[in-house]
Amino acid sequence: MAVFTAIGAAVASALTLTGTFATIAGVGLSFAGTVVAGIVSAGLAIATSRALGLTPSVPGMNTADPGTTVQLPPATFNKLPVIYGKIFTSGPIFDAAISNENKTMTYCIALSEETQSGTFSVSNIFLNDARLVFSGNTVTSHVDPNQTSDTSYNGNVRINVYAGGSASGDIIFPTSGTGSTTPASTIVPHWGANHTANAMVFAVIQIDYDAENGLTGLPTMTFEMENSLKNPGDVLYDYLTSTRYGAGLTNAEIDVNSITGTANTSMKGYCDELVAYTDKANVSTTNKRYEINGILSTFDTCKTNIDKICQASATFFTYKVPAGQFAAVPNRAISSAEEANCLVYNDDNIVSRIDISSTELYSLYNGVEVEFADQNRKDQLNSIVVETPAGDRNANEPDNVLKYKIDLINDNIRAERLANIDLNQSRVGTVIQFEADWYGIQSEVGDIIKVTNSLYGWTNKLFRVLRVAEKTSETGMITAQLSCMEYSADYYTNPVSNETPDLGLIDLPRIPSIKNIPIVKAFEGNYGNLAPLPNVFGNVIVNQAMKTFGAGVQVEDANLSNTTIANSTTFAEIIPRATYDITDADIGDYSYDAFATPGGVVPATYDLGFTSNGIMTFANTTATANVSIGGGGQVFTNFATPTTTVTSQTKFSTDATSYALPSDMKATQLEVWLEGYSSMDTSNAAPRSFGNMKYQVVRVTKGEK
Repeated sequence: MAVFTAIGAAVASALTLTGTFATIAGVGLSFAGTVVAGIVSAGLAIATSRALGLTPSVPGMNTADPGTTVQLPPATFNKLPVIYGKIFTSGPIFDAAISNENKTMTYCIALSEETQSGTFSVSNIFLNDARLVFSGNTVTSHVDPNQTSDTSYNGNVRINVYAGGSASGDIIFPTSGTGSTTPASTIVPHWGANHTANAMVFAVIQIDYDAENGLTGLPTMTFEMENSLKNPGDVLYDYLTSTRYGAGLTNAEIDVNSITGTANTSMKGYCDELVAYTDKANVSTTNKRYEINGILSTFDTCKTNIDKICQASATFFTYKVPAGQFAAVPNRAISSAEEANCLVYNDDNIVSRIDISSTELYSLYNGVEVEFADQNRKDQLNSIVVETPAGDRNANEPDNVLKYKIDLINDNIRAERLANIDLNQSRVGTVIQFEADWYGIQSEVGDIIKVTNSLYGWTNKLFRVLRVAEKTSETGMITAQLSCMEYSADYYTNPVSNETPDLGLIDLPRIPSIKNIPIVKAFEGNYGNLAPLPNVFGNVIVNQAMKTFGAGVQVEDANLSNTTIANSTTFAEIIPRATYDITDADIGDYSYDAFATPGGVVPATYDLGFTSNGIMTFANTTATANVSIGGGGQVFTNFATPTTTVTSQTKFSTDATSYALPSDMKATQLEVWLEGYSSMDTSNAAPRSFGNMKYQVVRVTKGEK
């Protein structure tokens, strides 16, 4: 799809233009009597764009784009993302097969479109949270987050990763040893010469059934991958010119040098400049100013993805009307030589009044919180906060923090650089608009100009041009209307940044031996009547003592299994009921979650159901009452593909008033069990079952104090 149909209307909206589209190289940027050049992408950054009245497309905090880095079951609406740089990712399952007398399952996971340039590689592969260790394509052991090695998967898991096709020459993992030259058609039972998986990066995973070690289906797989194509200029050019996953522009429609040139006036050259920071080992070093490390979703429009690339690299994306080309302009500080050559606007060439707008006091941002995927935490979400020092705030300025998520950045160093520029620029973001004579046609979007005006006390005050509109009056006079934003080199001062360390393991505080814990006593009605709580048992602190330090009773059981599931479509209990004393549980909300892995032989179609259930008992001195909890499970009807995990998630409260019970009634007992059904086929090697079952009840605090 050409970019013009995707961004034409968005350009007009973002620049607050109205009128009837004419056509310039397919882009609606020409209006009756007016030719406009302006910012196409919100590379201005988020706070600055909003200060200008623009509405850039940017995800909010804690939002996720479906179908990007998550593992999805097969579906016709799944789309392939595009990986640039380094990322931890998975993807949709697009094919599966069973072989070896129903003992081996083969899964195919689509990871990315193959880009036009750049080389893909695989560093690590994780099964659930465990890093897999290989000999060739065969797993020999796995290392859990506690750095404990386990050989229970030895020989039962085999993985190949391909980039660009399914032939032996397309293998990027393993790079040597067994399987390093094996085409995918040799691994996937029903594939032949026509199954090329052309222009796709994908993984083929073989798992031998092993119920004892939990290998009864496809677990969550995560691939630490890298595409050598990561410079923002190279990424933008690749995306703009791709007819398969991008905008489909030709070189004639792009100012290529502005995007991929090596000088710092070009996007690529500016992003390649080295900037100092302190790494996680506390060593002063440098890295490239900006890199793209993330995924572009093909669910999104071309305009949205161009925005994301530019927002992650502090770059304006603009359309130059005279040349009829799209171009990139780095949002950077200019040199003294460039400043000396800036065009000058004054009473000699300004033919209108100067309109000024600025952000009112109560709308000024004095903080920016940016959420990003952290490469040092396996791309789990992290955030940084940049704040305006108290001494730089205006009198009586209230706190006003802008929060947003930025894609395509996976380290706090570059996130801080962007947030710092964004906050500084938005606070001093005076915007002016004026008309100049023909002289103004020389100015292009992104240029820095000097404005002199005695009324406002300006002498060669610097502004950056954001929009140039060529206007023709009824008498034939041609003028240029310029919209500009105040500029200062101080905006671009790099913050002193320290890289966030690896998350590592959470080191829980050591609890001293029981003999060193003082006896805990509770008051019984008055200060003079103290009764000790029950004694501790062995190395366990009882709930009454622990509730001082935590939320009280928590419930959990794991690794439950039932291999005698009847062929049915009716829910039945699949584990024995368990009863827990919750007398000392905190009053509040609790999350009741359950998980299981269904087993069996997959027929043409089958039905499957899984849910959690429970009964909570409340009591006071005169009465008891039972409340049902649970639900929130999953049901599959006429399903035709393997299902690796089923879940049930719900919430309940231990507050009696939530169920219209008297406020003096307290939760005393919790009885829980799981229910399910399955109509899968069964065999000795793959019995109809539910394995790896787990349930847990945890306190939901929501930041309570």
